[in-house]
Amino acid sequence: MAELGLNVFLPLTRAAFDVAAGPLALDDLLAGAAGALVVGSGGPTFFDLFESSPEAADNLLNPLDRYTERMVTRAARDVLVPRGAAHAVHFPFGVRPLIPFQRLGRTAGLGGPGPLGLQIHPTFGPWWAYRALIVLDRPLPAAPPPGDGCAGCDAPCVAACPAGAVARGGFDIVACQARRLVAEPCRLSCVARITCVRGPEHRYRDEELAFHMRASMPSPPPVSPPPA
Repeated sequence: MAELGLNVFLPLTRAAFDVAAGPLALDDLLAGAAGALVVGSGGPTFFDLFESSPEAADNLLNPLDRYTERMVTRAARDVLVPRGAAHAVHFPFGVRPLIPFQRLGRTAGLGGPGPLGLQIHPTFGPWWAYRALIVLDRPLPAAPPPGDGCAGCDAPCVAACPAGAVARGGFDIVACQARRLVAEPCRLSCVARITCVRGPEHRYRDEELAFHMRASMPSPPPVSPPPA
């Protein structure tokens, strides 16, 4: 998976998953499940490979989601089927049941959402994303908790945000979206995210950041018709 840019792995026991995801249970995702692996991509490699994929060129909806589903499903199958491991792959997009990936990450040892509204990875900073959950019929070895990337940080991201949306007390999505609708620099980039001191060497290229920002661009408010 590392060759695909999938390089964040957070193993969970069945009991830990059930506590974090309740009322959803691991057995709901795979009968006889005994363990789960949260998979993420840190840094630009995953997106760089996506850009040369058929999905990126076919002009259909949700190309990155479709690429993610194809590649993770194939990688899990290639590794687990020869080992006789029953498994199921689930994603953080477009499917039910809804899987609480952020809660699973916290249970595995990540910190909660920081001032940017993101879970900051100690290695990759804000330059990473959840990609999949692989559920297996066998337990996985425990791993050291990754830790909280915001711990001990002076939070320069707070002062850097021109919208005042980034705050230690929580991210103000309404203020962020209002700024993005009227201010060109905030439409397809984020100076506060770029200011984060964790993992700057893993920063997404401008093209990737613009891709994600474009996907999350809020719709402008409806225009009232002129009075009759």
